[in-house]
Amino acid sequence: MLDLGWSEILVIGVVALIVVGPKDLPKMLRTLGQYAGRAKSIARDFQRSMDDAARQADIEELKEVKKGLDDVRDAQYKMQRDLGQSFLDGPSKSAAKKSDSKSDAAEAKPAKADAGSAPSVAPAVKPAPKSPKKAAKPKAEPKAEKGSVSGA
Repeated sequence: MLDLGWSEILVIGVVALIVVGPKDLPKMLRTLGQYAGRAKSIARDFQRSMDDAARQADIEELKEVKKGLDDVRDAQYKMQRDLGQSFLDGPSKSAAKKSDSKSDAAEAKPAKADAGSAPSVAPAVKPAPKSPKKAAKPKAEPKAEKGSVSGA
């Protein structure tokens, strides 16, 4: 604010003492203190009003964010409810819906049999014929060489 050092304040005090006089100096200092207090009060009220305005703007912004989050939560709840309902309905209804959709697709797009396309159902794979297992021949023991001792 004001960059006053101790020496400058001392000079101002001496000049005020000379100009105002020692009799009226305390009265003048009291009046200056009251004005300074009022200025501080006005500055404090201004700061509070600015803080309240900022807080109100934040509250409105937070209300908008909360509304968006509530919308997302409601959408997730609806999806979970629908998923749970389809699970509870069981495979019979879902299978019926799938077969209806397949029959609708088949009616809309007839299959060409001679077009060389692969059949829609894969043919059963036949297992390879089993060959009779040959009896395992026991391995012959190595012949002992002359001069070696075995089993001793």
